[in-house]
Amino acid sequence: MSTISVKVPDPIMSAIAERAKNSGYSDVNEFVSQFILRISERQNEVEELAIKGLQSGPSEPWDGKEIDAIRERLKSKHGS
Repeated sequence: MSTISVKVPDPIMSAIAERAKNSGYSDVNEFVSQFILRISERQNEVEELAIKGLQSGPSEPWDGKEIDAIRERLKSKHGS
């Protein structure tokens, strides 16, 4: 296993350590490793979805009603 060294400001390190603890990780190293792994996996998923979208054929522009409906769904799901 390889090791990297990253310098972060103390307040950020404290936040990372707190999040690792609250998330049940044994230490910051395990938390950061898993976090990076999840980012990498998510990036792969996004790339696959983008490729599928490009391969699905030409798109058509949304009209104002469709955009408003999307906004309303997002507002009801996430607030504001």
